[in-house]
Amino acid sequence: MVLGIQTKQFAQVQNITITSNANPDQSVDFYYEKKQPGSYYLSLEFSNISNCNIQNYKTIVSNYSGRLLKLTPIDKNQGINYSFQYYYIIGKPNPKIDTEFQYILPFKNGKKIRINEATNLGEIYFGSEKPKNWKNYIVNSESPDTLYSMRKGVVVQLVNQYDASSSSELHYTSNRNSITIEHADGTFAIYEGLKKNSILVKLGQTVYPQTQLGIMEVFNTNNYRASFSIYFLYDKDFKFKQNQTLKNYKSEYEYITPNFVTQEGILKVESGKEYTSIYNEAALFQELTNSEKKKYLKNTLF
Repeated sequence: MVLGIQTKQFAQVQNITITSNANPDQSVDFYYEKKQPGSYYLSLEFSNISNCNIQNYKTIVSNYSGRLLKLTPIDKNQGINYSFQYYYIIGKPNPKIDTEFQYILPFKNGKKIRINEATNLGEIYFGSEKPKNWKNYIVNSESPDTLYSMRKGVVVQLVNQYDASSSSELHYTSNRNSITIEHADGTFAIYEGLKKNSILVKLGQTVYPQTQLGIMEVFNTNNYRASFSIYFLYDKDFKFKQNQTLKNYKSEYEYITPNFVTQEGILKVESGKEYTSIYNEAALFQELTNSEKKKYLKNTLF
């Protein structure tokens, strides 16, 4: 049995900071600063407010800084009193997904791999609700293969802190180095199981199909294992769960079953079957600009 668990959490490690500024005309401007790249869904909730008609404000922030909104007083001769709190989570809720998009398997051209689907560890062992349409792909290898990007996107999260386990009987570990990439249609791809300090990309970097990401980590002494999945934010009514545990955890993300370009055809892969990774210019060029296509043809894109 191959096990996996959905571990994405609310971004409460103060990635986003909100400040307010009172103006001479009694209005109040709210600004944000964001430390990490990526699109975040932000919910700003007001309480104890007077002289203004507002309760909450929700938006998507993608830039590193900017103005959120302006509060305008009902009585322009009086100031606005208020308290506020805010929550945020990475992703754009319910984005318009390109369901026909053709992903490239995250291995070098011509590599033959066996793909297995992971069951959800939280559901099996902790009784938590499985993420919607859960789909997590596992690949084992006898050698430390390089992982490649499946699609053009921006690197929005990196985990590069875990050393390989020395156990020879390891079934699952949540301590895995990973790369998360945001795509143009609002989906994310996460690549897990990378060797510490082998990651070849940086936060905020634009990657392309077949950009090298990093090297697979050893798993169970003489085996190497990586996993990957594609998902998006679907819950627009999220709120930080202070007392959340593995048992009562409910994911705000929905997974997709993508179409992959393989030597066997363009298809949705099945667990336990072997496929050969290939790519062609039609697949590579799906989201590239004309300038990027020219760079690729000159071997200067990546």
